[in-house]
Amino acid sequence: MKNNKFPFFASLLFSTLLSACGGGSGGSASNANTNTAGSAVSVSNNARQFNGVVAKGRIAGGRVLAYNLDQAGNKSATSFASTITGGDGAYSISLPGNISSFIIEVSAAPGALMYDEATQSDLPFPEGLILRSVVKQGANPEPVYWGSVTPLTELIVQLAENAGGLTATNIDRTRAGVQAMLGFDPQRVSAIHTTADTSLDTHVDEKIQGLSLTAISQLALDKAFACDANTQGARVVCVVRQIANAGKLEGGTLNLRDDVRLALRASLEKVAGDENLNKSGKSSVAGVSTFTNSSLPAPVPEADKIAVTKQLFGSLRSNIYAVSNAQKNGGLDLRLNAVKTDFEKAIAPLDKDLLVWSKTITEGIDQFNKYRNGQTRETAVNGLFYGQTALWSGYQNIGDLGDCTVMRDAMNVATTPAQAAGIECRFSRFILPGTYKYSYKYQVEWVELVDRIWLEPIANDVSRFNYRSELVQQKAVFVWNEEKNDFLRRPVKPADAVAMNGNSNATYTGQMSFAMEGNKLYAFTVEGKMPPRTNSSGQLISDFESWSLRTDRNQTVDGNFRYDFSGELKSYVKDQVSSRLALDKGSYAIVALNYKGNLQKNGVKEFKLAITAEAANSKVRGEIKIGNASSDKNGLSYQPNRIDFVGSISSATGLTNALEIFNGQLTVERFAYNNFDSSKPESANNFVRKAVALSGVVQVPERPPLKLNVTASNDAFGSNSILAQYMDGSSVINAQMSESLSKPRIVRVSSSSGVSFDVFGSNEVADILQNGSKVGWLDIKAGRISYVDGSFETIR
Repeated sequence: MKNNKFPFFASLLFSTLLSACGGGSGGSASNANTNTAGSAVSVSNNARQFNGVVAKGRIAGGRVLAYNLDQAGNKSATSFASTITGGDGAYSISLPGNISSFIIEVSAAPGALMYDEATQSDLPFPEGLILRSVVKQGANPEPVYWGSVTPLTELIVQLAENAGGLTATNIDRTRAGVQAMLGFDPQRVSAIHTTADTSLDTHVDEKIQGLSLTAISQLALDKAFACDANTQGARVVCVVRQIANAGKLEGGTLNLRDDVRLALRASLEKVAGDENLNKSGKSSVAGVSTFTNSSLPAPVPEADKIAVTKQLFGSLRSNIYAVSNAQKNGGLDLRLNAVKTDFEKAIAPLDKDLLVWSKTITEGIDQFNKYRNGQTRETAVNGLFYGQTALWSGYQNIGDLGDCTVMRDAMNVATTPAQAAGIECRFSRFILPGTYKYSYKYQVEWVELVDRIWLEPIANDVSRFNYRSELVQQKAVFVWNEEKNDFLRRPVKPADAVAMNGNSNATYTGQMSFAMEGNKLYAFTVEGKMPPRTNSSGQLISDFESWSLRTDRNQTVDGNFRYDFSGELKSYVKDQVSSRLALDKGSYAIVALNYKGNLQKNGVKEFKLAITAEAANSKVRGEIKIGNASSDKNGLSYQPNRIDFVGSISSATGLTNALEIFNGQLTVERFAYNNFDSSKPESANNFVRKAVALSGVVQVPERPPLKLNVTASNDAFGSNSILAQYMDGSSVINAQMSESLSKPRIVRVSSSSGVSFDVFGSNEVADILQNGSKVGWLDIKAGRISYVDGSFETIR
């Protein structure tokens, strides 16, 4: 089997998250005179400016009122500012210098409209809908501040009111809990419409907030929570109220009613996958923490704003240190790199080779029995290696299909049933790099790695075969045929094949047995040795394999075939086991067959494997599922578009005892592959969107377990984004990074204690805010964090 490249990116994503949170080399300063969208605003000389957007969808012409809050959380009798939202939902108000805590209320005004994403229409702003946002700023706040008002900020207000009122402590706790629930700060993130084409070029946290608001609209359209009024506007009011009243502060925890959370998450996933409602390019919310937990930490934060800021950077610094200095504190990066290598080594048989091998062998045995019994005159299954195979067929099937032929002897095909002495099956792994040669209208050749297996029936036993297997470097030669106007395969000559043997000088032999039901083979087993594995360059990475494998084959109700696998596969180096793989109950593949009953090139529908894999110091246990396969635009490449791993990974590298370093789920997805032309370079018009997501618990040496959610994607050509959240027991930290061809990189980091910093473009200094007040600045080039009280500390 070839060395599998299953993309286990836990270490990569985790390191990227921490680097982004730590203000890595791409950082820059936020500008006090810009909002989060980067547009300029005017600053009053005698008052602070507060700007934002109001949205359920966009609310145009809505009345905005701002009220002061006293220390007990009581709202003033009269508003200190009022305005009407613009056509884009934007508002701007001035704040008197003596006001630090206030509440913004948005309600209906004559002619006000609310955009509804689910119906994609402007509705009259419902009379019964009031959206609010509560703001608590520290001493000496920034002159310009941004604040969105949405149903998600209304949730913060309702939670605080239900906890006893809009006191500073309740505001801090509810805001912390909602940020942990969403994975972003709904006040600081601008509200967008994912139904708009322009959403493609927005920041990833804006996309998730936009999808969350669309999910609320979809719940109203679906009449969730018994919200069955006659109009969509009235249903939106009902759904918003149900969500706002579904949470409760209990001790240091925010609890959200599970039925509401589950409905929100399901609706979020639904609208993310709906191309009519989601044009942001963020087609999957795997790895996004939004609405995944019903109980979230909502502790009373430290009153000292510099102390809570140092807590944020202390958490980042400790976790970065644990990764980057791993050899000194338990070997995390050493173990992660070792696990990645061990993981790939242990699961190497788990790609399509196992399926192709099992499928082709069963077809070969079927064909042998039919030919020997006079039921068919065909000697070959697929016919890729013997006979006049055309060049394109021979080339495109490398690594995709196997081939079996009924043989008279090792070099000659049987011509009569009486000559049927055995079966030779072949599986082409790949072309060796640098061996492809082409001469126009003369000859095409390359060298490929081929597994060859000779099966010979055991005398007086119709259900068993002895087998002998070998791995060879084989020259494939296609000669031009004028009559066919194509290159046709030349028969393989003995000199064209060179056997590759491991260091043990082992012979790769064993037995295969099968069970029949009528004329159909439904199960077979393998016991014996198999040839060694190689890397992508053709170099041997083992001496031999030991297989104890059973495959059961059954037809499904829809006409496909299901292959169930069980058994154990071991890899040996110098006669010692270097890796072990157990296929547990529940491992299977579902494939489609062509009209001849053979495996179609694009016939693999689903591949699910329950595994226990061990290699060197690492152990992987869980489930791998490969599916959602499709061809590219021209049918030249057929690939799975989703790979999921759910399970645990442990390593003993650098430790006395094995440590579980990850437990959770890894998902790799690709979107719209059927619109991609793999024969052409990627461009704005020929592009495949990809996403990698990780959710689970990562164990860092000398640190509490990290509950981690990370999603990384390229939603548009030339764009990249990461959205991440981790909880380490003391801190909840959200981070996002977005960049595109038209927008410079932005890194936005915030903690549940109200500390935040935004890093724009190529600048190397960023202001650090706590509840809107500047507490310091981050100098990335100098590696230093300076505070307004004169103290400082290093980033590292």
